[in-house]
Formats: sequence, structure tokens, C-alpha cells
Amino acid sequence: MSKIAIGRLNNQRAAQAFCDYLKSKGIEAWNEGENGQCVVLISDPQAEDFSSAELRDFLQDSANRKYLDASWNEGDSNLSISPFNTGQAGNTSFTQFLSRTGKMTRALVLISIVVTLITNFGDNIQITKYLLIADITDYRGGLKEIFSGQIWRLLTPIFLHFMVIHILFNMMWMWDLGGAVEKRQSSSFLLFFVVSIGIMSNIIQFLASGPAFGGMSGVVYGLLGYTWIRSLKSNSGYFLHKGIVVMMIGWLILGYTGWIGPIGNAAHLSGLLFGMAYGFAWNQYE
Repeated sequence: MSKIAIGRLNNQRAAQAFCDYLKSKGIEAWNEGENGQCVVLISDPQAEDFSSAELRDFLQDSANRKYLDASWNEGDSNLSISPFNTGQAGNTSFTQFLSRTGKMTRALVLISIVVTLITNFGDNIQITKYLLIADITDYRGGLKEIFSGQIWRLLTPIFLHFMVIHILFNMMWMWDLGGAVEKRQSSSFLLFFVVSIGIMSNIIQFLASGPAFGGMSGVVYGLLGYTWIRSLKSNSGYFLHKGIVVMMIGWLILGYTGWIGPIGNAAHLSGLLFGMAYGFAWNQYE
């Protein structure tokens, strides 16, 4: 059996976590001690370039959730990965938390929080009416405000949230899924993704229920669909825990039962489908 060394780590737990991640991608990997360090080894020469590139990403962002998820699926579910970088002091928990995202993800979360507070969870109708896809205080059907030039309305409903649990749920997933996409690809790609999926899911929700809706859920489901499909390609660099997919799809189905009240089912489903379509497209492109 071939033994190809792709790098060395000073931390055995981190080395094992990275090996578990490679195993989740179908790559046989293990680590061996040598001179006080852990050498990461693989057996497949064709996987060397991919594994080396992934190791560079791991060294920059070892706290990324995908490594923890891989350890749960492939290795020790009790594994705790400390922030890893060579020759530097360990990061604080807050720094670890921030490291899971990029500037664009943080900006989108901040905008959502600020808009939600300014509109008082939608109760301040004098501000909210300018951010909905149509002015509900003077709604007579159609999108006359947008056709008159208020094109921001196509997007701004994604920043409106009407309950604490509503914004907490959406921002949690935006932080994780959006952060993963931004770190793996780029801030500009994440912005393109959020704007395009946001606009499309908003239009479909409007066609389904009228203008009284808001929230980042359509975008979140888009990110879920995109990450899910990208993770099916072994060298994409994406990983999504199967339990997350099952939970989110279950929540989507539950929304259609009406048991959890009126929610944007059309935005959720369309966002998921658009995100999956983007995932298929990028799997072919990359």
C-alpha cells in the first residue's frame, strides 16, 4: 500500500479530525507520529493534490463545522478540535466563532438584525411598508411600487423578521451555511447567491400569498440545497451532515401541514430548488 505524506501537524486531535474529513470524501487517510509531530498520510496518489489543498484550508480554518461533522460521521464523536495554526497562540472562542464566516456573511447578518430592530419586528409599519415587496397599507394587487422604480423591494423582504425565534433560526443557518459558501468560494459569489435566490424566492412567495411576508428563510434553504448538492461531488470541498438535510426537509414538509402557523412555504421550497439547481451547475463548472 502506498504511503503518501501530505503534511505535518503538531496536534494529534487536529490530525485525526483532518483524516476523518478526508475519509468522508472517500480518501483513505491516517496519521503517524514522527519526531513529536503527526504526519498525515494517504494511499491514493490521485488524491494527493486535492488532499494537500484541503490541508491548507484546514490550517487556516480548523474550527470549521465541516471538520467536526466529519469526525462525528467517520471517527470519534467526542473529538474536540482546538484552533490550529503553526507557531501562534490559540484563538479565543469568539475568534473561532468569527472564523467560520467572512465579511459578507457578517454584513448580511448585521443588516438583518438592524432592520429587524428598526422595524420592531415588523410592528413599525411606517418603516416596514417601504421594505415589503409591495406597500400593504395601499395594496391593490400587483407590484406597482417596483414598476415605478422602487426596485429594492424585490430583495429587502429577506431582511425583515417578525419574531425572535424567526431571526435566530435564520441567522444561525446563515452564519453556518453562508459562512461555509463564502469561505469555500468568495464574498462576491455569496452576494450574488443571496441576491439572486432572495429575489427569485420573494417573487414566488408574492405570487403564492401576496406581499405580507419577510425573512431570510428562502435564502437559507437555497444555501442548504446548494451545499447539499455540492457535497455530493467528492472534490468540491463541501460537506453537509445528513442529519441537517433530513431535519431541514422535515421542517419544510411540516410547514405545509399548517401546524406551525403561516410561514413562507413557497419561498422555502423555491429557495431549496433554486439552490439545488445552482449546486448542479457549479458541480459541472468546477
